[in-house]
Amino acid sequence: MYPLDRGVWGATARITHMRDELRTLVDLDVVSGWRLPRAVTLVRYAASRRPFGLAGIYVEASTTLPGPMDIAFLALTRARGIPVLTYLRDAQPLFAEYYRGGSFKRRLSRALFRPVFAALAATSDRVAYPSRGLAAAFGERGEPLLIPPGAPEPVRVPRSADADQLLFVGGMRFPVHGLDILYNAIEQVRSDGISIGLTCVSRPGEEPKPPYPSWFRLARGSGSKIHALLPEVFATVQPRHRSPYNDLGVPVKVMEYLSYGRPLLVTDCTETAAIVRHARAGMVVKDTADDLARGIRELATATPAALDTYSDAATRAAREQSWHARAQHVVEILEAAR
Repeated sequence: MYPLDRGVWGATARITHMRDELRTLVDLDVVSGWRLPRAVTLVRYAASRRPFGLAGIYVEASTTLPGPMDIAFLALTRARGIPVLTYLRDAQPLFAEYYRGGSFKRRLSRALFRPVFAALAATSDRVAYPSRGLAAAFGERGEPLLIPPGAPEPVRVPRSADADQLLFVGGMRFPVHGLDILYNAIEQVRSDGISIGLTCVSRPGEEPKPPYPSWFRLARGSGSKIHALLPEVFATVQPRHRSPYNDLGVPVKVMEYLSYGRPLLVTDCTETAAIVRHARAGMVVKDTADDLARGIRELATATPAALDTYSDAATRAAREQSWHARAQHVVEILEAAR
């Protein structure tokens, strides 16, 4: 339920990886786009009668509401005995820290969110979520089907002996993203005489607002462009404040961090902390400037061997939790539903 012709960005990262890996496993038809263009495509696709030869349908829902044509198409194909697996990626409209504003459109979207997604779920044989917390937000009872984000193929980029950059990838639009404590923590560490900087990779419009500190560097790009920055990076950072949504969300970028082969420094948001602790790939700290500064200080002054231990653990975790494994899981679920 996203256009896939505009590059890989936050919301499209998951489905782009899933699409590419599913193509290695099955013959794949892809329908994508925003609601109205997608509806037109679905009508044409249904008219071609090609859908009736499908062995299964995998749906990645967006944050915005699905349209009537989405639900009608899935109901039609499911009535034909084609199994449908729907993945619900987030529920931000239900959480005030991410979905503010009192316009009529936003109030209506918030009011319709649960019933419309319940209708989408009703057209599906199985519904999957990234975490138990998100499943509960949608009203799921019992043991949910979980398909959390995967990690890209890890890269081996040597760390420079004088690497002094923290790396943050993503948006900093909302206060709960933690820009305040990150800036404060870096200033604390620098005041101790430890020379470090922050490299921030954000899409236009999602970066921190200027003016920027002297130690701040803004970069653009993804994939190989981020890999080119890694020699100067000693650790990656995810400084989010704990909040109802941040506790249940599973950020795709944390899984991407694993693939960079650098220690992860994250705040103790429930699902994010669980990833890092399970992988033993870095440090989990409280969501305060003082505690974040403690973590930065420890990593910035760690021995090369200590950093390498975290890096090796991150690389192992990325391989174990690959996007290919996630795609294989989707195929197995649909095969079992036939």
